[in-house]
Amino acid sequence: MNWLREGIKGWKNAGLPTVGKAELLEDLMKVNTVDFNAMLVSEEAARQLNNCIFVDFRDKAKYESGHINGANHVNHGDMFSKLMMEELNKSNSLVIVHDAPVMAGSIAMTLKLMDYPSVYILHQ
Repeated sequence: MNWLREGIKGWKNAGLPTVGKAELLEDLMKVNTVDFNAMLVSEEAARQLNNCIFVDFRDKAKYESGHINGANHVNHGDMFSKLMMEELNKSNSLVIVHDAPVMAGSIAMTLKLMDYPSVYILHQ
C-alpha cells in the first residue's frame, strides 16, 4: 500500500496512477476549496428557494422530538438507496438538516459531487 502525506493532491502531483474517473478525483480535490459558509441558509431564506425540500438526517429520536414543518427524515445509512435518490430530485433545492456541522457539510458535499445543483445547509 502506498500513500503520500499530501493526500490525493500529492499522489496526483507525483504522477502516480489512479483508478477511476479523473473528473471525480478533480472534484474531490476541489472540496478543500469550497466555502461552506456560502452554503448556509436560514429556514426563512430556504423557504424562498425554488422547490425547497428540507432533508433531516438527524437520528429518528431527535427528528421526532422536533423538526421543521414539512421536513423529510432520512436515516443516514439510507442516503444512497434507490427510493432516497428518487425523492432527492435534482430539480429541487435541498436543505440539509443535521445538528453536527461536519456531518451536514459531508452530506452536502456528497450530494454536490453527485451533481445535485442546489444544495444548502440549514444554519441553526
